[in-house]
Formats: sequence, C-alpha cells, structure tokens
Amino acid sequence: MTNKKEVMRRILESGGVEIRDVNGGADPFLYSSGNRGPGYVDIKGRVGWDSVFEPMMALFADHLIAQKIECDLIVGMMTGGALPGYRLKQLLSEKMGRRIIYIYQRGARKIGGHQELDTGDRNNSFIPAQSKTLIVEELVNFAETTVNGATYEREEKGRIVTDAATVLFYQNPVAVERLKAHNINLHWIIGLRDDLLPFAVDEGFFTKKIVDQYYEFLDNPEVWNISRGFQFFEGR
Repeated sequence: MTNKKEVMRRILESGGVEIRDVNGGADPFLYSSGNRGPGYVDIKGRVGWDSVFEPMMALFADHLIAQKIECDLIVGMMTGGALPGYRLKQLLSEKMGRRIIYIYQRGARKIGGHQELDTGDRNNSFIPAQSKTLIVEELVNFAETTVNGATYEREEKGRIVTDAATVLFYQNPVAVERLKAHNINLHWIIGLRDDLLPFAVDEGFFTKKIVDQYYEFLDNPEVWNISRGFQFFEGR
C-alpha cells in the first residue's frame, strides 16, 4: 500500500499548500465562495504532477478497498473530482477485477433546478437501475457540493448513494453535521487538521506560527472574516 506520509510530502513539495502571513500584513486568499482565508490547498492541481497524482490515487484506491466500499458507478464532481474520479474508476476496476462505470456531474454548487447535470449516462446500458453510486471529490470543506451531488443522483436518477469519497477532508464540523443529516458516509485519505498541517510543521515546510494562523481560520471562518472587516458567506 502506498505510504500516506510520502503522498503528503509530495503534495507539499509540489506547492500544493500555501499559507500566507495575514497577521503580518499579507493579503488573504479570496476563495470561490467569496470568503477569505490565510490558506489554500490545491489538490486538483496535482494532476499536473504524475509523481504526485499517481501515488495519491493509488493510496485513494487502496483505502477504499480496505474500507470495503462497493460501487457500480462513480460520479466525479466537476468542481475538482472529475479527473481523480476517472482515475479512481480505472484503479478500482483493475484491482477489484470488475466493471465500474464513470460519469461526471457539473453544477452541483447550485441548489434547485431540474436541468441535466450528468455526462456519460445517456443511453448507457452499462449503468443498471438503482446503481450503487460513489460520489468523488478531490477535497471537501463544507460538503455542500457533496450533498447536492448525492441528492441529485438519488432524487433525479434513482441511484443508491450512501457513500462519498475525497482525497482531502478539511474536518469541518459543519460538514460533519451536514453529511450526517443527509445520510452520507464520507471516506478520505488525508485530514487537513489531523494529518497534513501537523506533518507540514514536523517536516519543516511551514512554521508552527504560520500554521496556527490557518488553524485560527479553520476553527471559525466566520469570526476570522468578520473580525477583519470581510463579509462572510454562510455554508460555502
């Protein structure tokens, strides 16, 4: 099995984590949600580094197999899980010795509407009715996209969705409650709080002082933004 520490090292060495000294005067990152923060983790960008992406995906596949996750269909979320989801489908099919179908879903950040979001399932006879479906993302923060994606597959496509999987989980309490409320079991290989940030400090990629600023943000993003004069957008 691929070593988690080695995968984290490669993520860090390839520049996949950035933390700014906002308390020291640096500008914070502006996220797609409209919120700001001192840190940015770019997992989807690791697709540009085979030496990072391939071991990361091998670890992902091995973890799901060890967890005995069964699926007929993988849905990659276009917010960042499309390529990881496709590679995961290849690895799981190979390692488990059976067919797993892959499609991708776009637009899951938007709530409501009845437009077609999936690509790859139209006239696809390989996708059985009530397929056991796994939602895949590259990272999960507030889990809004995860929940919206699972809800769409359940309600619009009649698929069975009990599990979702991600490379990195922010371990956000809001996400934990949201996933629980929608009966979704989330599986991940790297926790931002418990794994990646402590490892980054231990290995000298960042100082404890700078990482503590990120923890301050993660503890309460709303307070962090408002106390610095920024608007906070709930649940994104």
